[in-house]
Amino acid sequence: MHPNAYWLWLQHGIGPGSSKLHRILDHFGDAQEFYQAGLQGWKMLGCFTQRELQTLSAYSLEEAQAALEYCWNVGQQVITLGDEEFPFLLRQIYPMPCALYVLGNLPDFDTFPAIAVVGTRDATESGKEIAFELSYGLAQAGVTIVSGGALGIDSAAHKGALRAHGKTICVLGCGIGYGYLNENAPLREAIAKSGALISEFPVNTPPSRTTFPVRNRLISGLCQGTLVVEAASKSGSLITAKAAMEQNRDVFAVPNGLHNPVSQGANRLIQTGAKMVTCVEDMLEEYRMQFPALGKPICRSVPPTVRSIRREHPTKENPAIPERARVPNPAFSADAKLLLQYLEHAPKTLAELEVQTGLSSARILAAVTELELCCYAVSYSGRRYGVPKN
Repeated sequence: MHPNAYWLWLQHGIGPGSSKLHRILDHFGDAQEFYQAGLQGWKMLGCFTQRELQTLSAYSLEEAQAALEYCWNVGQQVITLGDEEFPFLLRQIYPMPCALYVLGNLPDFDTFPAIAVVGTRDATESGKEIAFELSYGLAQAGVTIVSGGALGIDSAAHKGALRAHGKTICVLGCGIGYGYLNENAPLREAIAKSGALISEFPVNTPPSRTTFPVRNRLISGLCQGTLVVEAASKSGSLITAKAAMEQNRDVFAVPNGLHNPVSQGANRLIQTGAKMVTCVEDMLEEYRMQFPALGKPICRSVPPTVRSIRREHPTKENPAIPERARVPNPAFSADAKLLLQYLEHAPKTLAELEVQTGLSSARILAAVTELELCCYAVSYSGRRYGVPKN
């Protein structure tokens, strides 16, 4: 029996995000010792409900081993508290996870810091540009960008890190194998190639109202700091910021206009002690002594957009945004080249592009992501897409 099977069994029995894990480890030391204590030993601990005891008894170690082997077969790693590579920062949070399902490779957390970039799904175009720019600059300096893979600010943050050829981690509120938010599937594939998808939930677990708050503590827990770009007064990103404060991590926020409906949460964070961010260096200066390997970003300021910065200061690594008539990159897929022929400055809906290109929605979304990562396309609200406006 593989040692990690005991941790999967325990996480299944008590559930992801259970505060009872700390009491178990204080008393028994590890998952295997707890398993071997049996039902009487569990009862003596005095913290489990009858339903929890039934769940621990009903789920067998053989089932946990089978789940572990299934993950290996589909290319996922299972990293547990018993493994040296388990992220050190997650050992410090409360409650900590028993096990992580990972697709891709975790970055070097010892050499470079990680910063979570979160915000509303209903982001403004300005907010998405800012999230992209800040993530781009942080990734250039070596920072790992962590977010939740949702639409809006999350997606912009991941794309900014990918565009800078940096590391990014997507922490999911469902199993890695579950088909959640299919329009972002190409983005998740790109993230897994350059960083990692992480989940505390078994492979095919669907999302629910309870899984996302459990997930949010991992987003902040993996990071030295959390940046909120846009957030309404009631927002899931504020849950992540609150978790960061409880974990004694840094909280940053981008200020916004008083009349912006998604500004209230970020502005309130600044009022209550979050550090105001107007450029990448506002965050990097907090970590340069601890992480001397941090580099200097090319993209530094907000609000000038990535597009305007690249037009003014094009370099080999940071090329100017392509004009509409420019020949597509020969490395693009056939679908991306075809789609680019039909994209214009005025955004088109997904339905329009399906008719014009003859491609399925899934293929169009994959091609859009490919073009976006090279700044040949822009996503707009309402599943509309166009080329950048110069």
